[in-house]
Amino acid sequence: MHGIVTKGHTSKYPDPIRFTSGDRLTVGRRDDDNPGWIWVTLEDGNEGWAPESSLKIISEQEGEALKTYDAKELDTQVGQHLEVLEELHGWLRVQNEAGESGWIPKDTVRAD
Repeated sequence: MHGIVTKGHTSKYPDPIRFTSGDRLTVGRRDDDNPGWIWVTLEDGNEGWAPESSLKIISEQEGEALKTYDAKELDTQVGQHLEVLEELHGWLRVQNEAGESGWIPKDTVRAD
């Protein structure tokens, strides 16, 4: 699927979390505004939102990654053409014409 940006997006997370299958994480609050996302802290102390479906919740505060995940967001501008790679809980992982990829809110793009 291809899309065109209708509202620009700028990342608020300059140091996005990344984890791979088997990594242990500390889990925190769930996102009330965007169900399906949970706040996690990595062993190195870096924190961010992750899809709950990518984790195995072991206890109230502990989880294990079930798959590799990268939370990098992509900065976009109105009118930009994108290829949609994945859709997850109100967010899209996209690739721009320069080959850069990252996550953006779904409501900032319309099908092209």
